[in-house]
Amino acid sequence: MVKKQDVATDILSFLMLLFLMLNQFMFQAPARIGIKKGLTAKECLGANYVILLGITTVLFFLVIIKGEKENLNFLAGIMASLCLGFAILFAGQAVNVVEVSSPNGRVSMSIGCYLYIVIAYLVEVKCNEYIEKKWKRFIVIALGGIIAIMAFVTGQMSGLSIMKEYLTYRKEFANYFVNHISMSFKVVISGIICGIPLGWCVYKFSRIGKIITIVLNTIESIPSLALICVMMFPLSFLSNKFPILKEYGISGVGATPVFCALFCYSLFQIVNSMYGALKVVDKQYIDAAKGMGMTTLQIFTQIEFPIIMPIIISGIRVSLTSTILGVTIGSYIGYGGLGKFILQGLNGFAIDIVMLGTLPIMGMVFLFDFILKKLVDFIEFYRKTKGVVNV
Repeated sequence: MVKKQDVATDILSFLMLLFLMLNQFMFQAPARIGIKKGLTAKECLGANYVILLGITTVLFFLVIIKGEKENLNFLAGIMASLCLGFAILFAGQAVNVVEVSSPNGRVSMSIGCYLYIVIAYLVEVKCNEYIEKKWKRFIVIALGGIIAIMAFVTGQMSGLSIMKEYLTYRKEFANYFVNHISMSFKVVISGIICGIPLGWCVYKFSRIGKIITIVLNTIESIPSLALICVMMFPLSFLSNKFPILKEYGISGVGATPVFCALFCYSLFQIVNSMYGALKVVDKQYIDAAKGMGMTTLQIFTQIEFPIIMPIIISGIRVSLTSTILGVTIGSYIGYGGLGKFILQGLNGFAIDIVMLGTLPIMGMVFLFDFILKKLVDFIEFYRKTKGVVNV
């Protein structure tokens, strides 16, 4: 019986074929800002178009017939990974095919190419759901990434407009990237330090817990930009009232309101995960620990916390990925994260400057999400092998 996920994969692989036929796979322009002419994959990829079309067609037929068979899913996953890698490589080589009308002319990936790459990755993930062997799943995910990395390392991508933008803003990119990731980790680490004991208090003391929950739920319901703007007013008042605060970087614009707003969101995620995890811990373990004479703190550190650790890490994963995205909004009030490129590109209608900020942000989200998921899997696997209790 064909599962629903297979139908979704069929549709995704069909869309990949469709994007190769439609306009706006890539575009060319006489300069960074100006009228952009959409190009089909056939117009911009040259001889490589036949290769990419052939691989995508093979993928489409494999997806239709694969069902839940591991070997066919493995082959389909490899084809999807090749589609992803070759789409990036061939897009870089398109600058040798497309003629530009001026020395400042640009050739760049357009919405069709980006969607083709994203969908190829989704097909990989879907195929991996039916592959049991870890080494096969690793090959499916890694193959396209290796091709893409080699394309960058060997300079195949250097002619693309986004790479020209990177070379132009190389110093700013390094500064914004460091600012972005440092702010994300400061927020989440602060959220962990405050959120774990606060979540424990919410669980242990129902009256205080209700107040904390209401406050955090109210804050969570406020849109990010609005909350950052709300934070600006009291911080501006305090920094003007006490000028010494400005010496420590506390003011109504820049990093401080961004940190405060995102810290509240992070706290919400971690406190909720902490409270929810403690609620499902089997009371038999708590009663047994009390019977052994353990204190409340000992019960938490030696019994409860080790049991709920995977759930806490999952909460941290959600907090970190959402914070990385949230830091982007800080550019609207003067914080120098990667959102600066997005804002600058939108103001100047320069899609490649937008992507210069967007792609690293999405890369960080996928990377840290993957690492923390694997950390949870490792903890659960270790517990199974050692016979340790899970929630």
